[in-house]
Amino acid sequence: MKSLRLIKVIASSLFVASLLALNPIGASAEWKSDPRGWWYTEGSSWATGWRLINSKWYYFDSKGYMAKDTTIDGYYLNESGAWTELTTSGNFKFDKSTGTIVEYTGSDSSVVIPNKIDGTEVKRIRFTSTSTCKNLTSITIPDSTTGIESIVCMNCSNLTHVDIPSSVKRIDPFAFNGCSNLKSITIPDGVTSINTASFSGCSSLKSLTIPNSVKTINTKAFAGCSSLESITIPNSVTSMGNDVFQECTNLKSITIPDSVTSIATYQNMPNGIGINPFYDCTKATFYVKSQALKQILINSGVSASKITISA
Repeated sequence: MKSLRLIKVIASSLFVASLLALNPIGASAEWKSDPRGWWYTEGSSWATGWRLINSKWYYFDSKGYMAKDTTIDGYYLNESGAWTELTTSGNFKFDKSTGTIVEYTGSDSSVVIPNKIDGTEVKRIRFTSTSTCKNLTSITIPDSTTGIESIVCMNCSNLTHVDIPSSVKRIDPFAFNGCSNLKSITIPDGVTSINTASFSGCSSLKSLTIPNSVKTINTKAFAGCSSLESITIPNSVTSMGNDVFQECTNLKSITIPDSVTSIATYQNMPNGIGINPFYDCTKATFYVKSQALKQILINSGVSASKITISA
């Protein structure tokens, strides 16, 4: 069935290609990028849908941005955006070209990630929809599995626990976004950044220890973690982004060290809701050690009455 669908995709793309050949758009096509992603220009326009480029298939959304690390029409697009044939080994669907586990197909609620699949070292875990991890409540990655560089379990709504191995040095954007039942997670020493919306929507997460290796906590990293009650920012952190603890409605205590010299400032938006790193953290008391940091917090939208300067 998939072969038939791919034939249709190829046929339609060849038809588009023939039209482009008959009706050239102008300048030669080329790749371009901005902070949001990559697109492929076609003269004065840009590619959308499926495109065969340099013998590789890519998919571009309606705005022209390339899809990657996801499945479109039943076909997996790897971290470079190229369509890749997956290997099925046991209960895993695996991209051997990048060492990425894409899907767990078994029925067990707990899974142990292997070191290798079919002789290829596992380097990445990319569960990006409920269907790719619908049965999982726990993921264990043994210390012996040393090649893991990144892990994403986005929208794994039944997941309650995961141990991140020490080989991981960053928490990727949206890594655990939407994992609404995640109650505990271990972030290893060595992680240097917690990226955009990494834990956004983890509404069951009650406690979290940020290791002393983290330097930046980016936009919406913990937004919507409504069960989180206290957090201590380690001395290694220097900056915190917009909406970083937005709607952490049960957050009662947050300790911020003097090493933090940059916190996103409050901004009024046209809809009347300001961009505030601590929006709706109405129960929180902020503990700092200097007047300078207190002022940084005030600039970010925190009321002075909520800030305590401790010895």
